[in-house]
Amino acid sequence: MLSIIGQIFKLLSPEQKKRFYILQIMVILMAITEIIGVISIIPFMTLIGDMNQLQNNSLIHQLYSISQITSESTFVFWLGVIVLLILLTSSIFSMFTMWKLSMFGHEIGAELSSKLYIYYLEEDWLFHSYSSSANLTKKISIEASRVASGIIVPLMQMTSRLGLALLLIISIFIYNPKIAMVGSTIFIIAYFFLFRIVKEKLRLNGESRSKVNEHRFRLMNEGFGGIKDILILGRKKNFIYNFKKLNETLSYNMGTNTALANVPRYFMEMIAFGAMITLILYLIATHNANLGIVLPILSVYALATFKLLPAFQQIYASFSVIKGNVAAFESIRQDLFNSQKCQLIQQSPHSKSMSFEQQLTLKNISFSYPNKSEPALQNLNLSIPVNNSVGLVGASGSGKSTIVSIILGLIYPQQGKCEVDGVQLNKNNCRSWQNNIGYVDQNIFLTDASVSENIAFGIPRKKINNERVEEVLKLAHLKTFIDSLEKGVDTKVGERGIQLSGGQKQRIGIARALYHKANVLLFDEATSSLDGLTEKSVMQAINNFKKEKTIIIVAHRLKTVVNCDTIFFIDKGKVIDQGTYDELFNNNEKFKNLATHA
Repeated sequence: MLSIIGQIFKLLSPEQKKRFYILQIMVILMAITEIIGVISIIPFMTLIGDMNQLQNNSLIHQLYSISQITSESTFVFWLGVIVLLILLTSSIFSMFTMWKLSMFGHEIGAELSSKLYIYYLEEDWLFHSYSSSANLTKKISIEASRVASGIIVPLMQMTSRLGLALLLIISIFIYNPKIAMVGSTIFIIAYFFLFRIVKEKLRLNGESRSKVNEHRFRLMNEGFGGIKDILILGRKKNFIYNFKKLNETLSYNMGTNTALANVPRYFMEMIAFGAMITLILYLIATHNANLGIVLPILSVYALATFKLLPAFQQIYASFSVIKGNVAAFESIRQDLFNSQKCQLIQQSPHSKSMSFEQQLTLKNISFSYPNKSEPALQNLNLSIPVNNSVGLVGASGSGKSTIVSIILGLIYPQQGKCEVDGVQLNKNNCRSWQNNIGYVDQNIFLTDASVSENIAFGIPRKKINNERVEEVLKLAHLKTFIDSLEKGVDTKVGERGIQLSGGQKQRIGIARALYHKANVLLFDEATSSLDGLTEKSVMQAINNFKKEKTIIIVAHRLKTVVNCDTIFFIDKGKVIDQGTYDELFNNNEKFKNLATHA
């Protein structure tokens, strides 16, 4: 557990470490004020037990003389008020310190969550293609929160209670070593054995909770994402049953860990009350039932126990909660440390675009995906002149998608070069190249926002150029439809564009690509899911930009590339032929066969 705490501490920034040290000083001061509060009870209860203390040569007598109060009852009253003020001050300072500790802990948790989100967004396309979005979401929203509320906050609370417990034990030891040794030993041994008994169960439940949360997120994503299939196939019962079983497991894990952290309190209260009764009998027996002596001593030990019991319980509960959430930190530990090495690329998506006036060239490109025996691309060569329209065709698995990913700058070739006007693309200039590209996928990602917000995707609503939105709607042949809507461009499209037809979604995708004045339009199977009439309409919109922009069309249905200036026929990661549609159809049997059966 100490190693986990040390690793979390390494993740803190210098400013956060400074705040942590300041908070520890506040924790020590809090413990001191609480000790002062306990000590202040002694003279007051001594005086209550024996008013003759005001006449004896004692500290209380000296205070009484200095105060110049003539009435004994008035002095007792004001002494009680002073004790109350000391206790009140101690309580207020303790509340303030605990508030600052909790705020600090949750701020760290929020920052860890932000670090993970930034780190994942900064990762390349390969990382995301091999990662589960449900797992990433779970790590950001659940595991980071568990680290905050289940490790950092309990740790801060534990350190505050440890300081108080140590000072109280030392104070009691000074007051009466024998009783301090016996009492503290009983409590420490009892909690130690309790924790030894339950720690393995806490750990296993914590690991199970992490796994269950991942499955829950995956099931929610699949349930809502595939709702149409679920309704048609009648699979609701299966999804509901699986989700309920996961929730039952989660509730058991969380309930058990909470119980194991808090239930021992009642056992320890029984021990504490037994110890107090034993102490009372001991004091009465050793002081001949003299309340003047017994009452002050008993008051001190009673208040000390009143402070120590919650302190020991908080320490134990914090240990238990931390142990139950160690699995959460372990699941994100490597990502958190990797995030410290990751530097956020501060490049604006609206920075200057790379010059593209001649051609885009892929030279001797080779690429293999992790854990794949066959390369996706092998010594591939192709050249795309500026303002030309080209088609990339081939059977499934031929390498078309990999070529697209390299052109988009999502992945980099392991061999060969991708050049724009002779300049090789790399991580330093990739962003400026991407500013040239408008990308339209087969499945257009639409948010549950307005038409204008989806077209200007990612731009704050107040910064959207509405004139530009109107302009690209015309270019995408979508203006008439949008104008027919009651709220026009402010109409909500629904989650994933559920309120739009397939053709309307694709046109919004085209409008989005045009919004940023892209010079290169890349259509990746953009019309494969459309019916013939809608596809023809969308292709008319695309063909309007011929000779004005560089158009790259990836297609299975070859009729979408009939009008392209050049078609590259891809097979097994290589360009096996190129030419116009007619040239390939007449001269290449494979292409002809593909076109015939398309």
